[in-house]
Amino acid sequence: MDAFELVKNLEDVDDDGNIKKDLIDMRHNHGIQMEFTNSQLDHFWPSQLEAYPTLATKALKVLVPFATTYLCEQGFSCLLHIKTKSRNQLNFEHDLRVAFSTKTPRFDAIMEKKQQQ
Repeated sequence: MDAFELVKNLEDVDDDGNIKKDLIDMRHNHGIQMEFTNSQLDHFWPSQLEAYPTLATKALKVLVPFATTYLCEQGFSCLLHIKTKSRNQLNFEHDLRVAFSTKTPRFDAIMEKKQQQ
């Protein structure tokens, strides 16, 4: 099923700021449909802010709470893993920062620096 087919009846859509017009344009634009199927939602909708500002803003308002809720749940899960009964007196801020980071620490450089001190 095509993602733009989810809105079957355009009469059910509120027409605040030409949303119906934007939906009709997107339905008939094959380039946008290909971009939608080939990219992730968090990349697709920000790229459409210039062409379809009202529709893209509305979509992002729906998507953003999911991302922030996921990050919050991920943080609680990491904290639960870090703060076990045997480690409950530790200061966990630095451990949590490493757990959340998308970068891989260079442990060899860190250990070499610590040994020099």
